Parts: sequence; structure tokens; C-alpha cells
Amino acid sequence: MRPLLICFWTVACAGPAMALGPDTWLFPMALKPGDTIALVAPSAPATGPEFLVYVKLMESKGYRVVSKPGLVGRKENYLGGSDAERAAEINDYLRDPTVRMIMPVRGGFGMSRILDRIDYSALRKDPKVIAGYSDITALHLAVARHAQVVTFHSPMAMRDLWREAEPAYAFPAKSFQRAVFAGQYVPGERGYVVEIPKGHKPVKLVGGKVTGRLLGGNLSLVVTLMGTPHAIQPRGSILFLEDVSEPAYRIDRYLSQLRLAGVLDQVAGVVLGSFTTRDEAEETDTTRVLHDYFSKLKVPVLMRYPVGHTPQNATLPHGALVELDADTGTLRILQNPVRVH
Repeated sequence: MRPLLICFWTVACAGPAMALGPDTWLFPMALKPGDTIALVAPSAPATGPEFLVYVKLMESKGYRVVSKPGLVGRKENYLGGSDAERAAEINDYLRDPTVRMIMPVRGGFGMSRILDRIDYSALRKDPKVIAGYSDITALHLAVARHAQVVTFHSPMAMRDLWREAEPAYAFPAKSFQRAVFAGQYVPGERGYVVEIPKGHKPVKLVGGKVTGRLLGGNLSLVVTLMGTPHAIQPRGSILFLEDVSEPAYRIDRYLSQLRLAGVLDQVAGVVLGSFTTRDEAEETDTTRVLHDYFSKLKVPVLMRYPVGHTPQNATLPHGALVELDADTGTLRILQNPVRVH
């Protein structure tokens, strides 16, 4: 077991990627009417009427929406196509200067299978908005390692954004717009406090205020990439985590791996989002596990932040500098995560 632990430490914390620093991260251009949005299915298949609803919604707002022929219904077992198809789809849009946002239609499974096929250099040369959550966590982490472009942990086309007209889903659409659309930014202003919906105030677990780069996402994907060239680089980061339908013993196992790999010793702060469970008993067990791992940390820790597999899914700029204030329950983005001019 000892060599395995050393391997995790080395890859997670001192891999070959570019050194993190304020002068090396790049930001995509903010979206404005007339821009092209490319829909992709890098994980599960694109199915159902939600796809067309989102296309028509964005076209009505003045955006051009494109996708590969046959995207809807393209399937290989539980994946949205073969590895070659899904990787080529992303790379074609990364290399297309007219595309300004790459929007996965949904999460699921399979993004990690193609991380070694993605053209990160193309994204570095021409930063674009990349959005999504759940399985798309793998892409966010890999981009952070290999391109250092700010991406967006956010709802997706077939996961909440197509329903923005429904009151229950107005918040995630508003949060996404605040983060990536040019019209939301006032000239001269820098950064913003991430808005949270009424009745969803986060809970302080460990108090304090700290700054760092916001990195993380779905817990199971963060752990899956440990020991790979795409793993999170946690030193000095604000780590945010969420998950869905994972029993407490699995959450325990994942967090144990992060602790043994040294990740929890290096972060500057922690934001725990939604950990959706099957029933009240499971929720109680999961909450206890989270307390076991995070209440003893000597850094600020915030729980029940509205991010993850929940209708109240706030958009967070992955890789941006943020200030976490666990006492007030706020996340302040310290820099505009998109370029407006």
C-alpha cells in the first residue's frame, strides 16, 4: 500500500501540468447575441424533446446553435457515441474559431474515457466557455491541468437550462447567465458575490475567510482522476464537492481516499454542495460522514451550498480566484471569469 499512496501524492500534487498562478490562467469571451453555441454529448446520449426546446430557446435570444448530424439518438451502450466520435466532436469545436461556447447536453458516464484525446492546446489558444456538471467534472479538472482556462460548473442544456421558464428552475438559469453572458457585466466592476436562492442559506461548519482558486465538482469524479495526469492540484485551492445517489459508505470511502492522498491537508477552504440521497436515514448518515472528515479541518468549511444535483444549482467558475467567507456563507468571485471586451 505504501507505494500506492506515494503515487497518489505525486500525481495529485506535483504532476507535469503548468504551475498554477494568477498570470497563467486565461478567460473565455463572454457570450453575446450572434455567438455560436455548440451542443455536444461527451457522456450519456442526447435524447428527448428537451434538446430541441433548448435549441429554440437560445435561437430566440439571438444565438446560433449547432450540433453534429445525428447527435440526438447517437448511442453506444450507455454512452453518447463511441470514444472516437465523442472526442472528435469536442475537438472539432475547440478548433473552430466561430464557436464561443461548448455546452454538453447532459452528464452521465464516459467523459473520463476520452480525456487523453482532447486538444487542450486548441482551447489554450482560443479560450471558449465550457459548461456542465456531474460527469463533466472530469473535463473541468483536465482543462485546469492542461490548459488553465476558467470553465463553468453549471446546469446543462437538457439538465435544467431548457426549463428556465418554469419558476422552480429560474434560479439556475439566472445564475448561469450571471456568470457567462456579456450583458450581466457592468464596465469597471470586477467580480461578484455568487447569488444563492432564498431559503437555501449555507451552513458554517468551520468559520473563517480565505482566498484561493475554486476547483472540484462531483466527488466521485474528483476521486476517479486521482493518480492520473488529469487529477486535481489542490494546494491552496478552495475545494468544492457534491454528489448524487451515493450511499454514505461510498462517500466515506471517497473522502478517505482524498484524505490519505493528502488532498485535504493542502486546501485553503472547502465548500460542500448538494449530496442528494435516497431517504432521510441516508441523508443523516451522509451528513455524519461529512462532519467526520471536515469539522476538524483548520480551514473554513461551508456546508449545504446550492450547487450540484439540485434544482437550485448555482454556476461556479472553475479555476477562478474566489473568497470564501464561511461565517457569512458567501462565495465572492474576485475576478470576472469571462472577458467582456
